[in-house]
Amino acid sequence: MGHKEAVEILLGAGAQVDLADGDGRTALSVAALCVPSAAGGRGHGEVVSLLLEKVDGIDGEGRTALCLAAAKGSVEVVRTLLDRGLDENHKDDLGWTPLHAAACEGHRSTCAVLTERGSMARVGELDVEGRTPLILAAQEGHGSTVRLLLDRDERMRAYPEAPPNSDL
Repeated sequence: MGHKEAVEILLGAGAQVDLADGDGRTALSVAALCVPSAAGGRGHGEVVSLLLEKVDGIDGEGRTALCLAAAKGSVEVVRTLLDRGLDENHKDDLGWTPLHAAACEGHRSTCAVLTERGSMARVGELDVEGRTPLILAAQEGHGSTVRLLLDRDERMRAYPEAPPNSDL
């Protein structure tokens, strides 16, 4: 993906962008999963924008393109999707928001983008197993992501330092 010209041609020829593959992924889902390579493959945000004009569906596991892009750490695509109004607090079948997905993978920059926006992704949101994005980042050992999420968690600001000999 990332080939804007090819996508424009396909859309102009009437390609059905809402068709899903065996995993329930549409062209938009696949574009959101693609991360620019180190070799400089860019344009994914542009492709996502083109496809968003046609469809903004959810895949077979309840994930939006925003959740998929967050899981891959694609900051460019995440920003594009947020700018287009995709819900940063939409939950998939596991109860994961895009922030859960980014935190679990340790994508600190993506977590920062998701939590700095106006309505702010909810750091304390629980998935179906009762885990927050912070818990997922800690379980996976993503220290810098844990620090960011602690900083963004309003509840933690109420306890700047635990008193000696406390359970906090």
